[in-house]
Amino acid sequence: MPNPSLLIFIEHYLPGYKFGGPTQSVANLVALLKNHYTISIITRDRDFGEQTPYANLPADEWLPGEGYRIRYVSYARSGFGQVWALLREQPYDFVYTNSLFADFTRQLLGISLLTNRRLVIAPRGELHPGALRLKAYKKRPYVWLTQLLFKNQLIWHATDEEELRAIGHHFTRYRVQFAPVRFAPDTPRQLVQRSTHQKEAGSVRLVFISRLTQKKGLRFLLSLLTHYTINKVVLDVYGPIVDQAEWLRCEALIAQMPPNCRVTYRGAISHDQVNNTLVRYDFFVLPTLGENFGHAIFESLSAGVPVLVSDQTPWRNLTQRRAGWDLPLLEADWLAALNASIGMTNETYGEWSAQATAMTMAYVADNQFEQSYLSLFS
Repeated sequence: MPNPSLLIFIEHYLPGYKFGGPTQSVANLVALLKNHYTISIITRDRDFGEQTPYANLPADEWLPGEGYRIRYVSYARSGFGQVWALLREQPYDFVYTNSLFADFTRQLLGISLLTNRRLVIAPRGELHPGALRLKAYKKRPYVWLTQLLFKNQLIWHATDEEELRAIGHHFTRYRVQFAPVRFAPDTPRQLVQRSTHQKEAGSVRLVFISRLTQKKGLRFLLSLLTHYTINKVVLDVYGPIVDQAEWLRCEALIAQMPPNCRVTYRGAISHDQVNNTLVRYDFFVLPTLGENFGHAIFESLSAGVPVLVSDQTPWRNLTQRRAGWDLPLLEADWLAALNASIGMTNETYGEWSAQATAMTMAYVADNQFEQSYLSLFS
């Protein structure tokens, strides 16, 4: 008996090209389910914000992948009619879309209205209060209209308790299935290159790895660092510039940094470079407005690098676990945590590093990933 078929829509997907977020989530999903489902992926032929397509990748035809097939849809063929035609190619058992607000999802919702096709939606933190505040004038009417028009066609994929609550707040009569984010297949499961790392009291090396958008909070972090005029602080920033206007505001703050605080933009990196990058720093920082998982946070903790993040991620009670800080986006709280990170001795840091890795090991041990995802598509 053939495996059931699963069709996944994701706006931008090139495995291993750029780390984090939806791309990593779908890569992990495929790795988990490829032995149980015949998986097809539909995506764009270019990265977010890019005018030119990926080099050496044929568009508008099915290409083989490892445990799946993939189709890179060209800009000229990415409209409603083309999506409907792709859905009619074969009777897919399940259709899964990665994001509530993506163009593909809007088209799929329209098709669902016309055909009563069921749709599994992974909002990926988009319904968290902080994320909804960004461009609320567009998002809130869209959410309201979705509530109004759809009854039993939608199944929601929540990856943590916070997202369960966020979805339930807006979509009270819908099926919401909990399936935790599975870690990346190549994520290290032990301390890597940390035995020789030395944390110097009175200074700190920070790393930020994420797409550069307003949601990720880099500007908030930079505004805090302008307060430091004595202690030595290094911040290296990695990630593609998605929001050019936001990056210009960040650059203006970087230009105001005191001499003892060095901030450097290092560009985008691929997933296979992340671990070796992380282990060169003392702490990972991400003052995000909302994450449904936070792959970079998980990677950092897994590699033994404690984190300083907002309280809008699933990674909570970090200070009690001696693995970092999860804080509301209040200046006083973050300044206190930054001061603590600067003053931390190497002995204490070694304890926090070990606890960071232990936290991710416990996450992997506690979650029945395969069964929860099979239930999602039951």
